[in-house]
Amino acid sequence: MGDININRRRYKRHTLSVKLFMTRVDDESKTGIPIEVLDLSKAGIGFICEKELDNGVIYRADIKIWTGAVIPAFINVVRVSHEEGGNIYGGVFIGMPESDACRIGVYETYLESQSLLEQAQEKTEEEEKEDLMNILDQALNLDAF
Repeated sequence: MGDININRRRYKRHTLSVKLFMTRVDDESKTGIPIEVLDLSKAGIGFICEKELDNGVIYRADIKIWTGAVIPAFINVVRVSHEEGGNIYGGVFIGMPESDACRIGVYETYLESQSLLEQAQEKTEEEEKEDLMNILDQALNLDAF
């Protein structure tokens, strides 16, 4: 048996905190269901909803991403976890155009490059501290003579 904690997602999810309304595709009333988005990837979305949603049902939402752009999406609910503050759902995007998925992917690439840049800056600061310590050690050793 394999490790149960292995992440089976194809794409990394990134935090996105936005509130919006979804509508059930097969509901003619088009009643908006409020949700709070937790995270997003090219393939899916994680969100909280106080209302009980059915697995396997498709919903429509206009998702405002980090850049301010709005991506229309069809979401198939595939996972639910019942929590105190509301139900946490996982959904996969259905029929999302590649251009919209790429817009999410571009932001993913940006976040990864920012992370690498931050890591490089942290290394530089650590190296500077190490250099200062070496200079202090040398100065203390000179005083001993």
